[in-house]
Amino acid sequence: MNNIKNKTKLTKNNNKNNNIKNSELIKTTLITLINITSLKTTKDYAWSVVKNLINELIENHDFLKFIKIDDLKSIDYSIDDIRIESGFDDIEPIKIGAAIQSLVDLLKKRLGKKAGYFFIREFKYILGEEYYSHLKYIGVDLRLIDLENELFGMDSNKFKIKDKINSNIAYLEKNE
Repeated sequence: MNNIKNKTKLTKNNNKNNNIKNSELIKTTLITLINITSLKTTKDYAWSVVKNLINELIENHDFLKFIKIDDLKSIDYSIDDIRIESGFDDIEPIKIGAAIQSLVDLLKKRLGKKAGYFFIREFKYILGEEYYSHLKYIGVDLRLIDLENELFGMDSNKFKIKDKINSNIAYLEKNE
């Protein structure tokens, strides 16, 4: 996994405020998601699914139209196949965060069981602390994605979350 971690990094911005450009953040995020997905599927599928998800998300996050992923005809894909058009760095970072949150969530759901239990943990590790901290700063909550998927998994295994009336306690009950 260290080999993938090294390949996903772009040059670090040495700004003391941890100010990463939107274009650098999205490219690093996309290539990290693609690399993790390609560990669980194929490289072709990984690139294709991420490209399709970006196109799906344009409806809610119109600035994603600034992201161009080249037609994938080469066997040797690279970060250079992802281009970010000018104007993307002018978007409010919080909006970029919402789009990344949606992208990670949809990708994990799309992959289903192929994503595996450690998808988010792998994403955080390969992405690296600097980018992960910046994602948190702009509102991306990977723990929420993990929790939602865990609860969805419990629901599909016939567990139901029960709330006690007049209490802050919830518990799981297995439906028979």
